[in-house]
Amino acid sequence: MKKNEPNKQWSPYSLALNIGYMIVTPILVFGIGGVLLDKYLKVFPIFTFIGFFLAMTSGLVIVYKKSKDMIEGINSQTTPKK
Repeated sequence: MKKNEPNKQWSPYSLALNIGYMIVTPILVFGIGGVLLDKYLKVFPIFTFIGFFLAMTSGLVIVYKKSKDMIEGINSQTTPKK
């Protein structure tokens, strides 16, 4: 590894914290948004379920992309350069 290249290794704690934020943030945004929209429009639980579905989908996509980037970073560090 060169001196100018940043260290892209993740510690287990920072990885768990980072993934936790990636999962919790969409749940809070879409879940609370769905509940508030249901209360405002008085149509419980339509938007709550839509918000839950959007939160789960976006959380999974975010974690998948982050995991894919991390795996590619690990593979690029372990493969010898020609």
